[in-house]
Amino acid sequence: MKKTKVVIASVLKPIDDTRMLEKFGLSLAETNKYDINIIGFESKNTNVHDNIHFTPLKSFSRLSFSRLLKPWHILSLYIKQKPQVIIASTHELLIVTFLYKILFGAKFLYDVQENYSKSIRSTNIYPRPIRAILATWIRLKEWCLRPAVDHYLLAESIYVSQLAFTKNKYTVLENKYAPQADENPAYRMPEPDKVNLVYTGTIADSNGVFEAINIAKQLYQLDSSVRLRIVGYCALKRDLLRLKEEISDCDFIELNGGDHLVPHNEIIEAIQKADYGFVLKKPNNGMNDDKVLTRLFEYTANKLPIILLNNPTWVEFCEQFNAAIVVDPNHINATELLSQMQPQNFYTIGDTNTSLWDSEKPKLVSLIDQLNLD
Repeated sequence: MKKTKVVIASVLKPIDDTRMLEKFGLSLAETNKYDINIIGFESKNTNVHDNIHFTPLKSFSRLSFSRLLKPWHILSLYIKQKPQVIIASTHELLIVTFLYKILFGAKFLYDVQENYSKSIRSTNIYPRPIRAILATWIRLKEWCLRPAVDHYLLAESIYVSQLAFTKNKYTVLENKYAPQADENPAYRMPEPDKVNLVYTGTIADSNGVFEAINIAKQLYQLDSSVRLRIVGYCALKRDLLRLKEEISDCDFIELNGGDHLVPHNEIIEAIQKADYGFVLKKPNNGMNDDKVLTRLFEYTANKLPIILLNNPTWVEFCEQFNAAIVVDPNHINATELLSQMQPQNFYTIGDTNTSLWDSEKPKLVSLIDQLNLD
């Protein structure tokens, strides 16, 4: 039987991005009905998978002319590969994917991983003068190209109410944890003589990395067995410079990444070797209040106790497993926090299997199967 060609593409994600590869790519490839090609920027750590091919893009800086040209390069790759289904994993590919659909009739899915317009207005990644322009341009594209999009894949359930253009043709596919085939979720292997803390994911002031460092320093003053491992990539140079300065005299704090991407398996290894994980992402004018962060799924699936910002959505999520100590990073009582950090007190209720991608996979496969039949 001839397999349907599916392209999953992004401009800023690596070809081994967890959502594109481990969730979407592998879920579809294992049905043996789809030939998957993932387009993203190059990664040195990509493994070989049956029915999955990779088309790496050369790296470029976030604010560069090369970035403006990348969607048109990806359009040329579409034309060369001739997919029947395209999953565009960023707003930057909306126009070129629409053009390809007009020319060749492919099914067009838009994977909404962020409320991009709101995010740009609310963060300081881009220079202030161009934020409003970019945010308006993105939302205009999303609305104008709505008739061309066959279906929306939403990484957060909150996007249903936030993004009216997705109305009546969306599926929520949360970023739940997808373990590797040979991996045992919730396999805990912390060091017995240490108190290992971990911060994983995007390293940024907005994600609470400096609050995590401050808490770790205070705990270390009370207990010299405390260790902090920071694992992830830092996109903003100013945050990276500050990070290196903050930890320069701290031999109990280890950085893996910073100026380069870290393979996801190394992130998971750090989680499984830790005793506690930080989730301190800042509210940012309500931007993050209703999101269930990927880290929450990864930590709870691996039964890692969490030092958690007091966000009602996150607190409610963690309460179903008894998974977290809720803190105010600006008013930490280190003595009290250390006394609360007793491993036997966590994960005494609930089923952490609900944090696994297995619950989302059937929805994705069923959707692509149906679109392929239409």
